[in-house]
Amino acid sequence: MPAIEIRDLSKSFRAHAGWGQLLSPGRQQPALAGITMTVPAGQIFGLLGPNGAGKTTLIKVLAGLILPDGGHASINGKDIVSESLAVRQSIGVVYGDERSFYWRLSLLENLRFYASLYRLPASLAETRIADLLARLDLQSVARVRMHALSSGMKQRAAIARGLIHDPPVLFLDEPTRALDPVATHELHRLVRERVADQGRTVLIATNTMREAEELCDRVTLINHGANIFTGSIGQLRERTHDAIVYRLVIGGGQDGWPRGLRAIAGIQSVSVSGEAVRQLEVTMDPKASALPIMMRYLVEQGAEIQTCTRHARTLDEIFRELVQGTGREVLQAAR
Repeated sequence: MPAIEIRDLSKSFRAHAGWGQLLSPGRQQPALAGITMTVPAGQIFGLLGPNGAGKTTLIKVLAGLILPDGGHASINGKDIVSESLAVRQSIGVVYGDERSFYWRLSLLENLRFYASLYRLPASLAETRIADLLARLDLQSVARVRMHALSSGMKQRAAIARGLIHDPPVLFLDEPTRALDPVATHELHRLVRERVADQGRTVLIATNTMREAEELCDRVTLINHGANIFTGSIGQLRERTHDAIVYRLVIGGGQDGWPRGLRAIAGIQSVSVSGEAVRQLEVTMDPKASALPIMMRYLVEQGAEIQTCTRHARTLDEIFRELVQGTGREVLQAAR
């Protein structure tokens, strides 16, 4: 049985132009437009998309904080609407801009308070808290007031609170949003090694491809509330590998050779910068054998090829293309 099953889930909010339309029905702005995805049990699964894509809305719907307009979703076989209490008891939620701690209380006092909300017996709560403090390297700050903790420590504290009732499913909504690179690296390590263990399922919402690659077994990419892709980061790279880019440094050469370069079959675009020494960026069709033809042409034109390197598109470039729509046709064609 999958940990999370979502079928055609939709949610819209009223969009108002100003105070004058506050009481009018208003236009419906879709936040989720028929999301369908399955998260296998025991995986770290990424919900990847730009700001405003619908990631937080989807997590709030799954957590029972917002009712969906249509569709169906279940967590560990429990319907999120008709069995919402059972669902909430089986999940933990951690937000990247966590503000619901009691800042004048210590971390230990906060964890004891939230354990009481889950009605954990005192002895079990103390055992859980001790385990989480050790697991998340928080023992040294257990008696420090929350307001005095660093951003990284506060985020670890939020994860500890999300795990206080030992849920089989944990939602992380952009958990590294306010963290520096060092704290981000440490949090990734803790999630991999000490949170996603013993078969726990982790759904992490993020807007960075690098975070998804470092943490996630699989991802669903969404934009404007709709699915674009589901699979591993490796599969995403393969399906969007629609062009090869070479970067060259060229010296000399006859006049007009860039124009002839653009006429070679299989070369999609050529950009040239510099004067005495030219920097070229050449985009080629991967199905064509344009590279040897291009090299021979440049030599024939008297150009001195100083360097030629193949440029692999970064994850951020792939992500940007997909959410801007330029890569959507590639994904559709690959399916």
